[in-house]
Order: sequence, then C-alpha cells, then structure tokens
Amino acid sequence: MFRTANNVFINGGAFTVHNQHNQGTPFTVRSMSNSWLRLKLLTSQFAFLQAIDRLMEAASLGALHNSGERFDPPKCHPNTRTAVLQKLMDWFIGEFGWDNFVLWLYGPAGAGKSAIAQTFAELCAKKNCLLASFFFSRSDLRRNNEKAFVATLAYQLWLRIPESRPIIEAVINDNPAIFQLNFDTQFCTLFLNPLLQLSRDGRFISGIPFPNLIIIDGLDECNGADVQNTISNTISNALQHHPSALPFRILIASRPEYHLTTSFSVAPLHSLTFRLALDDTYQPDEDIRLYLTDSFRDIRNAHIMRAHLPDSWPSGEDVTKLVAKSSGQFIYATMVIRYVSSPQCNPLDRLKVIQGLLPVNDDRPYAQLDALYVNILSGVKDVEAVLRILGVAFVLTKINYRSIGRLGVNKLEEFMQLTPGTVQLLLIDLLSVVDASDNNKPIKFLHASFSDFLLDPTRSRQFFIDPSKRHGDAAYFCISAIESLNMTTSLPKLAYRSLLSHLHLAGPLHDNATLREKVFKVPYVQHWPTFALALRDDVSSLNYLGEDPGMFLEFLQTSEFRQTEELYLHHRGILDQKLREDLALIPMSPCLAFWTALSAGGILESNGVVSLETFCALSDSLADDLTASVPGFLFSALFDQIEVGSEQRRPAWYHLYRITGTPYLRMVREFLNDASRAGPYAVDESTYTQATVFAVEFAVMAWDETKSTSGEHWGLIWDAFAFMLSKAGYSAELVNLLSQQNLTFNLVRPGTNVCHRVQTLFGAVRNYLLKFNGSSPSPFKIIINWTECPSDYVGNRFAAHDLDDNSRIRRIIYVDESIRSSVEDMQGLAGKKRTAL
Repeated sequence: MFRTANNVFINGGAFTVHNQHNQGTPFTVRSMSNSWLRLKLLTSQFAFLQAIDRLMEAASLGALHNSGERFDPPKCHPNTRTAVLQKLMDWFIGEFGWDNFVLWLYGPAGAGKSAIAQTFAELCAKKNCLLASFFFSRSDLRRNNEKAFVATLAYQLWLRIPESRPIIEAVINDNPAIFQLNFDTQFCTLFLNPLLQLSRDGRFISGIPFPNLIIIDGLDECNGADVQNTISNTISNALQHHPSALPFRILIASRPEYHLTTSFSVAPLHSLTFRLALDDTYQPDEDIRLYLTDSFRDIRNAHIMRAHLPDSWPSGEDVTKLVAKSSGQFIYATMVIRYVSSPQCNPLDRLKVIQGLLPVNDDRPYAQLDALYVNILSGVKDVEAVLRILGVAFVLTKINYRSIGRLGVNKLEEFMQLTPGTVQLLLIDLLSVVDASDNNKPIKFLHASFSDFLLDPTRSRQFFIDPSKRHGDAAYFCISAIESLNMTTSLPKLAYRSLLSHLHLAGPLHDNATLREKVFKVPYVQHWPTFALALRDDVSSLNYLGEDPGMFLEFLQTSEFRQTEELYLHHRGILDQKLREDLALIPMSPCLAFWTALSAGGILESNGVVSLETFCALSDSLADDLTASVPGFLFSALFDQIEVGSEQRRPAWYHLYRITGTPYLRMVREFLNDASRAGPYAVDESTYTQATVFAVEFAVMAWDETKSTSGEHWGLIWDAFAFMLSKAGYSAELVNLLSQQNLTFNLVRPGTNVCHRVQTLFGAVRNYLLKFNGSSPSPFKIIINWTECPSDYVGNRFAAHDLDDNSRIRRIIYVDESIRSSVEDMQGLAGKKRTAL
C-alpha cells in the first residue's frame, strides 16, 4: 500500500478496527499516535531502499576500477611505468601544479593509458584517496555513453562520504525522473550540489580525511565528440566557479583526439589542466623490454613445453626487434605475449610467426590490433582520401632519396596538389595512430604495426593500401612536379630522383591509360637542362646520374605500357633534337671532333670511371680562346657546356665528378653513329682523323701548368689515342707529326694496365704509319715522358719496372719494337711467379 508513498500525512477522520469477529470499533486520531510513528518509520525505510535501488540501477558498476565485470583489467607490469606513476602521484599530492585541478594523460592508441589509470586507481584506493572512477569502454553498452556516468559518480560519492547519503537520497526521492534528465542537470543535482552542500557544512575543512581523487579513463571511447566535450566542459566549469569549495583532483585519460586536444587547449580547461603526454620522455622502450623479458621468462618456466624452451630463447636481438616494432606502445608487446604463450601451441613456432619466419595459416596473431585499427578507420569520414595520402606518404619513404629528406606535411600537400591544411583536416580522426601535427615534419606512424596492417590485405581488407597503386599515384605527382618545375622547392629533385623508381614499382602499367598519357607528355628531357643548371653548385648533384634522360629512355624501351615503342621513340626524338641544338652552339673544331669521336667510339662506356677534371685539362691545354669548350652534355645529362678557361662556370665539384658507363652514354653513342638522327654531327672517318690530330698535338705538347694535372684516370687518354688512330683516315699533318725523330709523348702514366696500354699505343702509331706512309722510321721508337716536367732528355729504354702497375717510378723512357717480345716475356715471367706462389 505504501510502497510508493512519499510525504504521507493523516489529519483527523475516523477509523474502524476489524477484529477476528468481524466487528468494527471506531477510534480517533489521538488513539493512533503509536501506530503513526511505526508507519512513518516504515515509509522512510521504503524511501531509502527505493533511492539507493534507483541509484544503483542507473549506475554502471562495471565502470568502477574494482568492478567484477572488469575482471583482470590491464595494469602496469611490475617495475614499469614507474616514472609516469610517480609523476601522477606528485601532481596528486601537490608537489607541482597545485592550481591544476585536472591532469590530462594522453597518448596514442595502445600506449597503456588504461593500465596506468588502473594501477594509479588501485594505489590511491589503498590510501583511501580515491573518491570515484569511471572507465569508459567502446564495446560495453553501459560504459560507452554518458547516461550512467553521473549516477556512477554519485553512487561512489554516496558510498565513500557517508555525510552525502541523505542529500543524494533526498534528491532522488524529490525527483524520481532525475536519471532521465539531461547530463548537465544530472551532474549539478546528483554530484555537484551535494559536494557544495558538504563544503558549506564544513565537511572538507573539518580535519576528517576524505577521498578527493576522481579518475575518468578512456573519455575518447564515449560515443560522440560532442558528448565527450560536454563531460570535460561541465567538469571544468564546476571547478572554475567553485575552486575553493571543491578540493578535488581529476585525472582524465584519453587519446589525443582533435576535439579533446582543442578542449584542453582553450579556457577554462587550459588554465586548470596539467597535460601529461605518454611519449619517449618516459622511456617506454625500456619498460616494454622489461615486460617482454619477464613475460618470456614466465613462458619458459610455466608453459607445458618448458622442457623444450632453451634459456637463451628468445635472443636479445629478438627482444630488441620486438621492442622496436612496439613503437613505444604496450598493446603490441601484450599481443605478442598473449599469442606466444597459448598453452595449445609451440611458443617457438608462434614467435617465428610473429617474426614472419613461418606462415600465419589460420592463426590470427594480430586480431586485437586489427580490431583496434578497424575501429579507428571506421570512424574516418573520407577514408579513400585518407588511405591515398597515407599510401603515398608510405611509398615515398621506400625510395632512397639520399640527399632529399622525407617530405613534411606541407611539402606532401604541395606534391599531391592538395590545398594547404588538407592533410591535417583529413587525418583528424587518426590522431591516435598517426601524427601530422607539425607542417614541417613528415607524417609519423605512431604504431609501426599500423603500416603492416594497412599493407596486408588479409588483415586490413577494405582498408588495404595497395603499394603498386600508390607508387602509380606517386609517379603521377612526380610528373606534375616536372611539368611545373618550381625550382624554389625541393619537389623537382624529388620528382627526377624518384619517378623511375615509382614507375618500376607501379602496376599494372599495361592498362593504366591515364599514367601512360601522363608519361607521354612529360617534358622530362626538355626541363632537364634547367633542373641540371640549378644543381651546379650542389655537391649532392653527383648523386643524380641514375635519373638522367638516358635512364628514362632505357626504362621506356622495356616498360609494360601499351605501345611502349611509341613512348620510347617520342622521347628519344626529343633527346636527339636537344643534342643537335647543343652541338650547334659549339664551333666545329678538332677539340669538338675529339669529344664526339670519344663518345661515338664507346671509350667512356668501357673505361671504368673518369674524372671530369681530365676532360677539362685536355681541352684547356689546346684552347686558343674561350670559345672552345668541353661538350659535357655528351658525357652526362648533368651538363650543357663547360666553358674552357672560365673557372667560375665550372661546378664547384667538377674535380670530384666521375664519368662512368651509363645508359645516357649509350644513347649518345647510338645518336652520333646514326646519320639519320645526328645529321651533320654524325661521326665518320673524317671526324676520327680530326680527333686523332687533336690527340697527337696534345700528347706531344710539352709539359706546362695547363697540361699538368693531378687526375688519376688518364688511362682514358691512352685508350682514346690508340682507338682513334685505328679509325683515322689519311692526314698529311698527322703523318708528319708521327714521323718526326725523337717522337715524344708527354702523358700522365696510366693508373692500370700500363704495359698493355703502352704496347697498344705503340702498335697503333706504327700501324698508322705503315698504312698511310708505307713504312715507319727505322729504328722506330716513341719517347714517353710521364714525369710531368719538361725535358729534352731522350731517356733510357724501358725496363720491366717501368711497365709494372704497382710501380711509382716516374722517369723518361722510350719504347721500340722490342716492346712486343719484352711484354710477352714479362707476362710469361709474371705467370710463372703466380704459379709458384
């Protein structure tokens, strides 16, 4: 009858008492005084039971730190996270931040925030300092929203400060529908007002200890950004308006989601909050190493296969790799231990699965991580655009740029032709796994395992990033950067350095009509000279050999594009036109003939590496004026022309540069040997004749400052000299030069194959004279002065040590017909020595 009675008053009236004989006897109110007292006591007991029942029903007791529903909650492994826990304790007891009533503990997903909050809650509960706690959970319908939040805090206040009980009970009895009202009303009525009343009654200054810590964990797991902000703002407003009346500390742990970061960055939370980031400051790697080491030891001691687990398992290197893979996040290490420690499986094999040494088969070792990543990505609005950005950022890191660092966020936006700010805007829902907060720094994957997840289609499924497609995207953007050629940025460097790598890794190219059309139209060759010119004073330019137009053409010859021959011939025609235009700028001369013959003969391709300084020295020596030049574009696409005698026009690094066999050299050689492509610049017998005259004049010229050089690669000159003589036609001037008495060649001693090169040159001179003069002088000899000093001394006949590659002797010698047999004898003697050894 009185189950739902509230504030019952009985005033006057007559009542009838029915006895066992069914006869009624009337009596007055005065005679009921004793019965009334009993009734009132019974009613208040019903009211109390009703209030606490309703409170407990509205609360989510599973959100408490010691709830049975959260059996074996995550906690810090012994002796780990000690620095963070000490920091929290120092804040709580007022060692610092005495006016920071709120501490925001934030970090990426899987960093161990809940374990820290749980451990800290248990520590404070033992000291009777914990007033209330609420652990949100996205997967629990009672803990993933705000509906039970205030009731749960009010229940713990009712439980831990007895003086609050009648206040809270009265609120519930006065308004039975309180739990259906909005969050602000519930918070003020059930939690804030009781605390303020207790404060007015002097409870918090009475000297009687009271718990004053409130822990809210996983705020980001409460459904809805607006709700999360409402919770944080409501709490902060209460603390701001009643700072002296509410001597409490509130620990809030969450991921650094954008809306929460914003809330904690503006008033009033900004001034009330101490921010504690779970970053490398607190050495998570060392804590993770300790956790892994202890856990593997437990597996070795307790697993059913412990007899088969060596004490050295796993190795220190294995643990170090697992620590690195964790990226400072405990969730990965925890997942590894949970998977490896399964009692139904061999721990040795399971660790090998983690290491990628054994196939996964039907196992799902990363199920927990995968669920986390899927949940995070499911909340992304434009997931296709996000995956494209992450994919391009990822494949860019897989190309070795040497002198080019990774692109910062702003440069990535420019590269991908995005409006400034787009990357941060699109990645706003991924702040717990990636960091793009600094425009000048690259996107950072906070979890190394996150990229593994994205690149494994069996794990990421609809979120899979296909590297081949993303390489295709990167190639497209590289071409756009080459088209615009904005040399005020690093993008042209990036584009020229990486385009071919991305094209090689992109696929399938056969059906990619969009990319093929982009490749067809790219001004790769046309813009290369401007790009190369900007690198003249950059020592890192030496690294660009592999990305020149020659390499580009070589790729097109063998690419998988449709009608790849058309692509190749189109761009080869552009290179041919460029070579003809460059050659037209240089006056026809023996010097030019020498360099074109050198390129057409393939000498550079077979000569190892040659110093650019050698070329400069050779041309400088015979230049009569500044119009003569070294056509550097014949040797490397890095050069247009290097003017002789004008040191300022030479790159600062010209003496370091090395010419070596490249596809570009092959392209130039094929061009010069094809009259249909080179036109008047094609190399023929007359070109070789002029080139040989040039070479002989250089060889017989006396040593002086212009000719002396410290170059170590003059084997090229010896090889070119002999080769051109074999190709040269008749020249009276050449015959006269070679027929003179005491013919002396002033050449730097070749660094290798000395004997062979001297013999070859001697034979080439002798054969030319026999061919066009009918005979050679008798006795025929060639004087070789490789002292790099002028001298009229005829010299001594060569000796074995003069032609030894290891000899450092520099003197004047002469060689004659005897060099043929002498060389054979020396080679035979050397062979006998090797056999004896």
